[in-house]
Amino acid sequence: MKALKIITIVLTSIVFITAAGYGVISCYYNNKFLCGTYINGHDANAMSIDRANDYLVDSYLPGVDFKNVTLMFEGRDGLTETIKGSDFKLNADMTKGLDEILSSQKPYEWLMYALYPFKYDLAPEVTYDKEILREHIEELECVNRPREQKDVLVEIRKDRSGYYLYDDILDELNTSRILDKACAALDGIDTAVIKIDLSDCYIKHDIPEEYSEVASLYDKIDKVKNSCISYEDAPIKYRLDGKTAVAWLKTGSDGLPVLDETGNLVFDDEKMQGYLDYLAKAFNSSGGFFEWKKKNGEFVTLKNTMQGFEVDKEAESEKIKENMLRGGRLTRTPVYSKEGKGRGKDIIGKTYIEVDMSAQKLYYYVNGQLSMESDVVTGNLARGNGTPAKLCDVYFKQRNRTLRGPNYATFVNYWMAVSGHIGIHDATWRSKFGGEIYKTAGSHGCVNVPKSFAADLYEVVEVGTPCIMYY
Repeated sequence: MKALKIITIVLTSIVFITAAGYGVISCYYNNKFLCGTYINGHDANAMSIDRANDYLVDSYLPGVDFKNVTLMFEGRDGLTETIKGSDFKLNADMTKGLDEILSSQKPYEWLMYALYPFKYDLAPEVTYDKEILREHIEELECVNRPREQKDVLVEIRKDRSGYYLYDDILDELNTSRILDKACAALDGIDTAVIKIDLSDCYIKHDIPEEYSEVASLYDKIDKVKNSCISYEDAPIKYRLDGKTAVAWLKTGSDGLPVLDETGNLVFDDEKMQGYLDYLAKAFNSSGGFFEWKKKNGEFVTLKNTMQGFEVDKEAESEKIKENMLRGGRLTRTPVYSKEGKGRGKDIIGKTYIEVDMSAQKLYYYVNGQLSMESDVVTGNLARGNGTPAKLCDVYFKQRNRTLRGPNYATFVNYWMAVSGHIGIHDATWRSKFGGEIYKTAGSHGCVNVPKSFAADLYEVVEVGTPCIMYY
């Protein structure tokens, strides 16, 4: 019984001492940040608001006193002038934000903060006297330099970036615009020296009347320079920038672009030729090779001889000149002299003729669906007259034609030319089609079909229909 009493007294004492100690520590943190409080990555344990403010403001820009922050104004011709923060009462303060953080903390929560630290991000509140800053800006040399100028020079010059209009007319700076830029920079201050670019703060001046022709010429050059043609013909895209086109202008002995009798800039066709060749190479689709999946699932690579897209370089050249002289930005396709069915995998579209010469079969598809099919007889392999494997197209149709060649003249009712002298036609002299006839008793190279099939195909097939022929 006595031992129990002793244990009770000891435990009570421990609880009392612990509670008392916890209370003392809680009192200690009254008006101080709790342990485990990290602001901007810095430990603010036991700091008062004033102490934390001094410490955090100093560490926000290490080694820099906000009063010594400098505004550096960069004008034309390499001119730079500065105004120090102390000149317009620049200061930084985090008191408001720190007060909000401290108000959210309860002294008795110190243990929770110690076990589970809290992290805060806080930017300083930048303060300054805007009117004093305005006065200092108005006193800058670049703002107050003399405006009187007896002789001026206005001329078009050229550097690596192209033509530009040079004039030595003294420009006036817009102090309100400078002040706005300075205030915006101060709101996001993150460096000891804040650079203010004045290039967009100058008030645009008028060109004297005696230089109107120079100004007019430059306006025309500038219109071309700021133009853009975006060529799009899926999936190909290309862009012609006006800066490129300016380099094609014809120039006089003074190195400046010349005008024609109508007052328009003149483009040099020879200078444009290289670009037109490149454009044609990018958008032309004739030639090359085409991969096709045969009926048996295998793939075959065929030479592409069907009509594709071909850029009309002469017409495109005139269109470029027209677009550039008019100015602006536009999107279009190149000017084509010939147009194909499509590009890439879509080059044949969904309506086409397929001739499987190993199977001696012809298939006609319309919108991706098989519409007609027939046995055929193709070129005689034994005599070296095999029908060539290629991708071509129906380029000509004719009724009642006599086909002529060495030692023969053959009348056909329906003629559909697909490649040179090779075509699809009826063969009324044949009683059988398909099988292996073509190997020893085939045609001179054409695709022979029954008359009734030729008549039906002739009625529906159009000039330009792709024709895929393979073994």
